[in-house]
Amino acid sequence: MMLHSIYDRWSWDRQDPVEVADSCLRSAAAGDDSAVAELLRLCPVLKAQADLGNTRARTMLGVIFMLYVDAPEETVDFLGQSAAEGDVVAQRTMAYLLERGQGAAFDKERAMRLYRAAAEGGDGIAAFNLGLHYANGEFLAVDIPNAVRWLKVAAKAEVTEAYPFLGNYLAALDLDEEAFEWYLFGAEAGQSNCMFVVGSWYRDGIGTSVDLVQGLRWFIAMLNEGSGDGVHEAHQLVSRMTSGEVREAARLAGRPFDAEVFLEQGN
Repeated sequence: MMLHSIYDRWSWDRQDPVEVADSCLRSAAAGDDSAVAELLRLCPVLKAQADLGNTRARTMLGVIFMLYVDAPEETVDFLGQSAAEGDVVAQRTMAYLLERGQGAAFDKERAMRLYRAAAEGGDGIAAFNLGLHYANGEFLAVDIPNAVRWLKVAAKAEVTEAYPFLGNYLAALDLDEEAFEWYLFGAEAGQSNCMFVVGSWYRDGIGTSVDLVQGLRWFIAMLNEGSGDGVHEAHQLVSRMTSGEVREAARLAGRPFDAEVFLEQGN
């Protein structure tokens, strides 16, 4: 009966406890405390499947233990076995623990090997972490071209956190047009830091042609993300634009009524 209620709530027509657990993890990450309770109740089911050789179930069990159960040795045991079997989520998660010395001795070389294995296996988050390590030089020698290589893998896997980093490193390599494309992806994904860059580059014609309407659009759109960091730049642009252009920019930003505020303050 308990398992039936879990499946009804978290998977509806699915009966795979790994998928149920994955759904619960997403809900828990979003702040749903009831999802944590469901995860803990799922542990025996996952353990039974792990004991039968289900690598995905063992990996999920390791992730749950890492986040919500104070049993570091068992966590490492679950994840280490699944990582050895080639599970990319286990490899990436185990690498995270090793680079921090959590539940296992600090081992940066093994951590980097596991990140690379997971990234080569198609895991976007592992590729993101590997790219950042190549860029910051903490565990690997600084290698910006390799950082860009792995950040592209992450970005193409829709790890949106990779977009601004990829833009920054491409810009550092003077690849402004390509950098602009990734900044624009980040802006469209709602990242206010990317919005600011895109607005500035449209204004100044960096990596793209000058387009004051698009520039103002992205400065205004930052307000949708709770950031007012583009307001000063928006006011400066408004003084160079017609009222029709300002209204179009505000419309594109999804904030049409803000156009009148900017126009009034500009007079």
